Amino acid sequence: MTSDSLPLISCIMPTFNRRDFVPRAISCFQRQDYPNKELIIVDDGTDPVSDLIPSDKRIQYIRLPRRLSVGAKRNFACEQSAASLIAHWDDDDWHAPRRLSYQVDHLLSSRAAICGIKDLLFFDTRDGKAWQFNYPDGQRPWLSGNSLVYTREFWATHRFPEINIGEDGCFVWSASPDQITAVADPTFHVGIIHGKNVSPKHIGGAWWRPHPADDIQRMLGDDWSNFFENSRCSISMKKHEPVAPVTERPAISSLSPNASTAAVKPIRNIFACLVHESLDCVVDLVRNLRYLDPSSVVLLYNGSKDPRFLEKYQFAQHGVVVHSAPQPKEWGKLHDFALDCMRYALDNFTFDTMTIVDSDQLALRSGYSQYLTEYLARYPGVGMLGNSPARQLLPGAADPAKVAFSEFELWRPLLQRFPDGEKKFPYWTFWPSTVFTAAAARDLTRFFAEDEQLKQILARSSIWATEEVILPTITAMLGYEIGANPCSYDYVKYRCPYTPAQIETALNRDDIFWIHPVTRQYEDTLRKQVRERHSYYVKPPEKPIEELPSHSPLLLTQPILARMRLLEGWLEEDEADLLIAITARALADIPQSQAVVEVGSYCGRATVVLASTAQVVRPSAKIWSIDPHDGKLGTTGQIVTVAPSLEKLKRNLDNAGLADVVEVIQACAGDVHWEQLIALLLIDGLHDYLNVARDFYSFEPWLPVGGYVAFHDYADYYPGVMAFVDELTSAKSYRKISRVRSLVILQKKGFKDRSQETVNSNQSLF
Repeated sequence: MTSDSLPLISCIMPTFNRRDFVPRAISCFQRQDYPNKELIIVDDGTDPVSDLIPSDKRIQYIRLPRRLSVGAKRNFACEQSAASLIAHWDDDDWHAPRRLSYQVDHLLSSRAAICGIKDLLFFDTRDGKAWQFNYPDGQRPWLSGNSLVYTREFWATHRFPEINIGEDGCFVWSASPDQITAVADPTFHVGIIHGKNVSPKHIGGAWWRPHPADDIQRMLGDDWSNFFENSRCSISMKKHEPVAPVTERPAISSLSPNASTAAVKPIRNIFACLVHESLDCVVDLVRNLRYLDPSSVVLLYNGSKDPRFLEKYQFAQHGVVVHSAPQPKEWGKLHDFALDCMRYALDNFTFDTMTIVDSDQLALRSGYSQYLTEYLARYPGVGMLGNSPARQLLPGAADPAKVAFSEFELWRPLLQRFPDGEKKFPYWTFWPSTVFTAAAARDLTRFFAEDEQLKQILARSSIWATEEVILPTITAMLGYEIGANPCSYDYVKYRCPYTPAQIETALNRDDIFWIHPVTRQYEDTLRKQVRERHSYYVKPPEKPIEELPSHSPLLLTQPILARMRLLEGWLEEDEADLLIAITARALADIPQSQAVVEVGSYCGRATVVLASTAQVVRPSAKIWSIDPHDGKLGTTGQIVTVAPSLEKLKRNLDNAGLADVVEVIQACAGDVHWEQLIALLLIDGLHDYLNVARDFYSFEPWLPVGGYVAFHDYADYYPGVMAFVDELTSAKSYRKISRVRSLVILQKKGFKDRSQETVNSNQSLF
């Protein structure tokens, strides 16, 4: 082939807060000897790297307004590609100048769909050692995700699962063996291990072989100094970040906290609850948790022998999630329960912490998530919080840890794979109210799933209370701090009876959030005492928006959110919850209007929320979806170009059964001729000041007094939206009535309202 006839290949590079790595990855791309290429960078980090992107027409930088999973970012990048071939271009790896030429030639000559490396070279910047991962013959065909080159045609029918770890393996395994080909020469690529890899590298075991580090240095040539000796990268050749530390780290309780905790983002917590009996007490626990910490997700895991145990009550009415594939558990062997919950949470939620809640445990006060937020902000290296942050020592070790000591020789080969691994054996914590961070959960699930040596040891081990010994020990081995839980354990004990007087004392202490155990009987004295203190878990009723006729269907949010989750877009679930509420209120408050107008629809994620709500509260209402569908997102001056979305929007509305509720208009807001009152106006088009103003004022005259307007992406990453909304509220023609994340709701005020505020304001001056 001549250079003119070579197919275009898109190198896709998802990135998140990798400022130190990105320039190296771009340099590797620019030095490729393959002529017909482009680089698509998809950035959803909190530290955008647009300033690092050179002026090169072959490089496309796309800044996403929301964080996505790695799988979702790969799919998004592939959607932006017009090439017939796609290459993975991980931002932290080294790519030889011949990489693309070599792989394209191999793929085309083999007539396969995917090619890559199965015996990948690695260099560990933490200790200067090199390794080769050798995938054994005779196994299911596999290729390393960071080395993949494949046809866009194959991707179109085998999209990546939208997960953070393992999405590339699932992608490869979706192909038949004859569609996969491994290259013979792996030396065009080196995977860099630095302790902050998205997919943790657990070096050791039968598939890992030491490799001469000098050989890696010769391969990299002049790049050696660029990558390591003079790198801007903050990683150190000696510092060992998680997965496995070089030196023993002190327990969190002995560390000096970071000084700054200002403007800390609230954590997203999940309560993982193993339940197996006394359904009425499970309901009591759920209502207790939802009342005292409503921002946390409650994940129920059926550990009973009755697979229908949790189907006997409608937990969805409390916003509770029931694990879809639980397995009966044996007392004393509950680490599998925790790992099942971690996997489920990683696949289905974005979260920061997972808190273990026993079925005979109750929360005692509100503010748990905020309390945990403030604590974890000071200790960023933590992987687990428990009641015993130090390694167990004989003779005073807890009984389960003593059993572990008796098995030291069984565990020694595994421990020796980790620096100072023997010094991390064993840890122990009392199980109720144990906290795991999402990062630790990700590494734990991967390690337990993939490490054959660990599986063999577990099959022979007699350790009981495995959740209390094995999980904290492995967490420490993987390089995470074991921290002291800031929530007091004074009333979290093993088989300890409490009196009502003790519970009253606990209820009045600011550091006590939990009590355990509480008898699993609904009319138990202590349960009743906690219920009575917290108003029987019933919040004061809000003033109803409007008295609905008795025959009106109920507005249930979960089915609406379930519809929304299937669609592309950036509306978060808690934002959707607010959008449901304000749509219902607007259609009730403005009975003379049948119209809800949405400016900026993309694929219909918010459209489905609006239409599903209107379908219930006022079936005669109509949603007007206005968007040019020209594939332009973002702001003028920083446009992100994607595929046109009109057909996808229409298909999504058809699939949701909402096509007759929504009037789709393919146009810019200023080109629409409008002549009817609007109950709710949603502005979510281009996000610069002028476009926000143009979209708003195209419809503002038709908003009656008392009407509502919602602005999405009211956040510092879109200052034009913030400036426009703040000007509206400063002018006192609109009042801000609610905000969740970046969705803000304003209500139009009448002259009387504004005049009264002026009078009140003047009076306050004297």
